[in-house]
Amino acid sequence: MEAIIEVSEVVKNYNDRDHVLKGINLSFEAGTFNVLLGQSGSGKSTLLNIMSGLLKPTSGTILINKKNINNFKEKQLASLRRNTISNIYQDYMLLPELTVQENIELGMSKNNLNLNDIANKLGIINLLDKYPDELSGGQKQRTAIARAIIKKPDLLFCDEATGALDEENSKQVIELLHDVVKTYGITVIFATHNLKISLTANRIITVGNGLVVQDKQNESPLLPSEINWGINI
Repeated sequence: MEAIIEVSEVVKNYNDRDHVLKGINLSFEAGTFNVLLGQSGSGKSTLLNIMSGLLKPTSGTILINKKNINNFKEKQLASLRRNTISNIYQDYMLLPELTVQENIELGMSKNNLNLNDIANKLGIINLLDKYPDELSGGQKQRTAIARAIIKKPDLLFCDEATGALDEENSKQVIELLHDVVKTYGITVIFATHNLKISLTANRIITVGNGLVVQDKQNESPLLPSEINWGINI
């Protein structure tokens, strides 16, 4: 299967001593669930931001659909973010003055999925007229997921997207993201320190000290429902 995103010799330095990424080489196939696993300070979030075009690397290249985004002008990057990639964060980033439906509509582009279908799949169909301060944490994150996938992006980058949720809501969000991969063929790249989440992935990439420490295919990924989320591993 052809790679949808390719990372070649990516380095990120903030000064002569702060070497955050030290030559990363990775590629990701379409329609897969991938985990970047690492502790705080490992470089995984920086790598995620570089892959999504939010940060420029000091050196190296990022190819998305065979196009080098390092050479993109701001207008091209804006088009990339609008049509091809989406991001989900630990902070839901919902606008408090907009309803759930209006927040979801902010993610729309030219090839949108049906909003009601997505809201129904994510279990928020009855919340479309609510405002963010009327929602639970799990409902807010479901709204953020809906906003991210409404345009049917090729790539969905998730940075500790379950970090603010309890165990049950975390499990439900991971189940939903796997369903997104299966139903829409979206490639998910999920940065986390949570080993349990990695057990559900097709591929587990461990990042430490700015390097890829381990890169392995998970031949027998678990279903989120098969993991005991109450036990630390």
